[in-house]
Amino acid sequence: MAVVVLVSSLTWNQVRLVRRSLDDRLGQIDSRLTTLASRIERAGAPAAARGPDPNKIYTVKTDGAPVRGPANAPVVIAEFSDF
Repeated sequence: MAVVVLVSSLTWNQVRLVRRSLDDRLGQIDSRLTTLASRIERAGAPAAARGPDPNKIYTVKTDGAPVRGPANAPVVIAEFSDF
């Protein structure tokens, strides 16, 4: 019985040490995030997202490509894949 109590005590102490270490690390991460957030606020608005304009209609040439459906459909979905 004494062995079980001793092992339990050692395990409990290890858990306490790990928890304290994690609490310290989480505090550091929280302060770093706060610092970064304040830098972003001072820098102004975030830069505009890069990439294609979601409101623009793009023309895709599909001449000679395999198609399914009528050629004069009001909506054309062009899929590109590369293996």
